Amino acid sequence: MTTTIWSATESKVMVDSTEVEGLQSIEYKVNRSRADIVAVGKPVRQGVEYGVKVINGKLRVKSSCPPLDKKLSEDKLEEAKFTLQAQLKKGGKSKNVTFQECYLDDREFAMDVNGVGVAVYTFSATDIQEA
Repeated sequence: MTTTIWSATESKVMVDSTEVEGLQSIEYKVNRSRADIVAVGKPVRQGVEYGVKVINGKLRVKSSCPPLDKKLSEDKLEEAKFTLQAQLKKGGKSKNVTFQECYLDDREFAMDVNGVGVAVYTFSATDIQEA
């Protein structure tokens, strides 16, 4: 099995159906809570039990992302929800990573003397699908 190195310049990220312009990076983490099942009277675990899957991520964008800014300012929960799709590409190969039922947790903004402003949007998702 060969490893595919995805190209940042060929790939794109969509919020609902709108491309995120000025995207600098996307990061995400999938975490599963796990509990050990301990055997009575033995010093070894008998098994494991999986619990909740938690998905968190960050998008770094030059200046700002109006579609995400709008989601962050929504008062109604249903209006704040969105789908995020990362379309990873390299030559003729591609992979779609879809984050379902996303909500923004926060937005940070920084600008230094050497560059442009960068907004960091932190999100959580209910589920993730990779195809």
